[in-house]
Amino acid sequence: MKIIIFEDNKYRDLFPLNMLRASFDIKCGAGSIKDRVLNIVNGKYDVSLICRNQIAGLAGEISPEKINVIPKDDVLFLNGRVVFGKEFLKVIISKNQKNTVCIYKNELIYASLSKDKVKEFRTDFEKTILSELNFKEYFTSQDLKVTGAEDNEDLSVLCYPWDAVKNFLNGGLNSDLEIYLNNSRKKFISPKKSEFMINPKGIFISPKADLLPGTVLDASEGKIIIEENCRIEPFCYIKGPAYIGKNTLVKSGAKIYGPCSIGKNSKVAGEIAESVFHSYVNKQHDGFVGHSYICPFVNLGADTVTSDLKNNYSKIRIKMNSAETDFDTGMMFLGSIIGDHSKTSINTMLNTGTVAGIFANIFGGGFPEKTIGSFTWNEPGKAAVKYQFGKAVETAVKVMARRGITMSADYEKLLSGYSE
Repeated sequence: MKIIIFEDNKYRDLFPLNMLRASFDIKCGAGSIKDRVLNIVNGKYDVSLICRNQIAGLAGEISPEKINVIPKDDVLFLNGRVVFGKEFLKVIISKNQKNTVCIYKNELIYASLSKDKVKEFRTDFEKTILSELNFKEYFTSQDLKVTGAEDNEDLSVLCYPWDAVKNFLNGGLNSDLEIYLNNSRKKFISPKKSEFMINPKGIFISPKADLLPGTVLDASEGKIIIEENCRIEPFCYIKGPAYIGKNTLVKSGAKIYGPCSIGKNSKVAGEIAESVFHSYVNKQHDGFVGHSYICPFVNLGADTVTSDLKNNYSKIRIKMNSAETDFDTGMMFLGSIIGDHSKTSINTMLNTGTVAGIFANIFGGGFPEKTIGSFTWNEPGKAAVKYQFGKAVETAVKVMARRGITMSADYEKLLSGYSE
């Protein structure tokens, strides 16, 4: 049996998190949704990927797995918006119930197809499915047994961008750290008991990390993993569950309150609470970020702060994708969701439930709008101004080059589609 993780036609509802990556590359813990599946199967099955055409080239740069290629075998199709629990996924694989489709809360979770059905799927896929990505409609229209999942199953579905934060807070990071450690524990050492290490058995530090004196690591409420080539400067406080990715700098005096995932090649300071920094995030100064999801190459200026709780303690509502009505997130705590390459100036104040697209520049005094478009310059009280595409790319090339990354033709092509 082969496994395919697919992106379905609801990807737009997850913008801006997946504007420059496939939905399965959204972070759900220490790694992405895809990484979680790979860690659970641990090399026992071949895994490939299906995603929208316009993202395929870029997905191929990110992932070594095959993209949009259908094997000639039995296949288990996994929805790339689903964060699978370890035991739930293992049961699906072990049962191997061919020609079965699973629907949970009206969402397609997985479909298991025999070799003959895969052959039919391959023909239909090449004709229509790749452009529409409507896997639910396709699988439920076939001669397949329809099953469900119990409400207490260990899985969650990302329908909107704030669901990534919600999953993360509802035990997602804790379980993901455990799955990751099952395959990687030998890479780390646990520190000896000391007044600076609270529950050292729950702390895992790469021998190649640089942990300077005076830092307190508190694993009393969750594990802490610090990857190789990280540098933790003096007088930091990190409370688990927390993941600090490779090549990350945590500057002196930083306060990180879990659950927090700080992705690779980031530079962080100030106060960070219950947030996801995907990777390559720059927050090198004071300021509070809480209950937020920050995408790659975002730069948060000095003293940028995010509100994550309304004064009346009501549930937070967000307007998405030019919708006429607001969405009820069901969350009392929610900060900001900020797309790739967006930037804030010094002393920027972001309101509760702010969503900013990619390449947004936010500056000036006062609170900006809660919904901020891509490729725009935004000053509170004034109409947004279009960010010229050439200048946006020129800046992005410089930013990426500082981290040793060259912008590819596929990357620039994808950007041009969003700037129109």
